[in-house]
Amino acid sequence: MFPKEKNYDVVIVGGGLSGLAAAISAREKNLTTLVLEKGRTIGGNGNYVEGAMGVDSYLQKKQNIKVNKLALLHEELNYSHYEASARHLKKFIDHSGQTIDWLHSLGVKFNAVSKQGDSWPTIHPFTGGGHAAVQTMYNTAVKADAEFINSTSAQKVLVQNGQICGLIIRNEATGQERHLTTNNIILATGGYVDNPELVRKKSPFSDRLLTVSNGKATGDGIQLAWAVGAKHYQMGAIQYGGGAIYDTVKPPFIHMSSQLATAATQEAILWVNERGERFVNEDVNDNMCHAGASILTQSRVFSIFDQEAIEHLSKIGLYKEVGNSPVSPETLDRLPSEIKTSLENHEKYLTTAASLTELAEKLQLPKLSETISHYNRLVQAKYDSDFGKNKSYLTPVKVGPFYAVELGVGMACALGGLRVDNNNNILNSYGYPIPGLYAVGNDAAGMLVGDTYAVTLPGSTAGYAAYSGRNAVLNIVINN
Repeated sequence: MFPKEKNYDVVIVGGGLSGLAAAISAREKNLTTLVLEKGRTIGGNGNYVEGAMGVDSYLQKKQNIKVNKLALLHEELNYSHYEASARHLKKFIDHSGQTIDWLHSLGVKFNAVSKQGDSWPTIHPFTGGGHAAVQTMYNTAVKADAEFINSTSAQKVLVQNGQICGLIIRNEATGQERHLTTNNIILATGGYVDNPELVRKKSPFSDRLLTVSNGKATGDGIQLAWAVGAKHYQMGAIQYGGGAIYDTVKPPFIHMSSQLATAATQEAILWVNERGERFVNEDVNDNMCHAGASILTQSRVFSIFDQEAIEHLSKIGLYKEVGNSPVSPETLDRLPSEIKTSLENHEKYLTTAASLTELAEKLQLPKLSETISHYNRLVQAKYDSDFGKNKSYLTPVKVGPFYAVELGVGMACALGGLRVDNNNNILNSYGYPIPGLYAVGNDAAGMLVGDTYAVTLPGSTAGYAAYSGRNAVLNIVINN
């Protein structure tokens, strides 16, 4: 199946959250609009996001939440070591509340504004999750006569006399190609987290990184833009999802709702490295990207806990709220059954033993017994003199059997590779716009970060996706 027409005012490459926002905005401006989606379904990773960032939204005003925009800007720039673009970040923040209000006007529903761990109160969780928001936006775009073609990829951007003039597309089912004419292309392909070669360039620890993406974010947009002279900009940041069960057999998304994963990562009990040494304050998971970075400083990482912790978490309650999600469960009621099933299936990521000595021998962790003895003394003293963990979360490891879950690092998305101006127009190596070529969402979001994703501003990926899609279309209208 190919598009109905051969010429469009704007062609959007990618049908995720940013592409949908661009499509709706384009039809609001009466532009003939085509959305190309190389997969069989719409929404991309937007189906899995929890919520969108906003400042001064209708919902924050309703909850009497006030955020100092300049203070937020200053903190985010410091977080990025000023590698983020101050002008771009400021424009995004200043328009973020309007973007939330716009989504709300389309019928997208939000829950109460909240924090994620130690963060600004900026995330607006989607009622029904990202999939519900995506479906509402897709229905709105279709009703407005935006054309969608699935299983069709962009192969080459065409340029004539320095101006975008068209696009070569390919039907992924048949391999047939077609030539489309357009003066405006918006790249909304989701970044590069599913491209192992590009991820390796960003991180030397790529063998321990586990992508929880939908598999389609292979860097198509940045490579299309590079091919027509876009600047090879810094690769920005990989959004680490904190610690994740290191399963080399099953796809990582299998464990996304696992309570065993929650216990091993979020409950701040005890993490040790390949020698059995504690190496960090386990509270680090309140900022999932910091947690991911700390895990990658070690060759291997294991989360250690005992039977008493399982009983407490499954029957009494959590030691601490789940910090990297807007919603925290009251108990991990499925934890015992998940452990039982994992052991019965001989899953390599979970090891159990009757004693700490036996556990250390099974995993070849020579310092484990010494580490746990020392850690239990810190728990008893209610003071972590090693790394300063909050005394409320100092949890002993004493009652067998004992458990070890091996951790890797989950990757939700990867940002960067392209430099854009404040209108989301892609820039060449001299810093000048490539007329008619735009990048939005993760393809452009490297402008917001340094080498680490700013989880201190929760919802920023989804919020930027919606904002940048609208922002690019506004510039197209001004230029035409």
